Amino acid sequence: MPATSVLEINAPASGIFDVVVDLLAYDEWLPNSTSFPGITSISESPTKLGTTYIESTPLGIRHGEVIEFSRPSKVVFHQPMQLKDAPEGVLVDIKVEIILRMKTEEVTEVERNVYLSFPEPLIGLKPVFEEGVGLEGARVWSS
Repeated sequence: MPATSVLEINAPASGIFDVVVDLLAYDEWLPNSTSFPGITSISESPTKLGTTYIESTPLGIRHGEVIEFSRPSKVVFHQPMQLKDAPEGVLVDIKVEIILRMKTEEVTEVERNVYLSFPEPLIGLKPVFEEGVGLEGARVWSS
């Protein structure tokens, strides 16, 4: 079951989609945080299906890839995370899905779903990650 949040934004879906997929411009609208400091490497810009990126965090490194890209209605980021203290190859699987639905020409409903999957050795970290997902959602929506 994903962690889901929904917000209405007074902007057309195509404009919101372009902002969400412009990974290099996140610093312009999304405040930095210690948990999610930003992209450290990206394979290409503009972002498209198959674009890969790396995000280093205090807990570990996410190696992300855009696995679905349907402008202007949906983008999915798959970003398995290698934790610093976990054995190599034991990953937290993270998928972030953004769905945009036009309510009117100038109002868009934005749904953000975050799916987390933990291997058995890391299952005890689930509450920590779930709390982080909530904090990250609040940071994204407040921007």
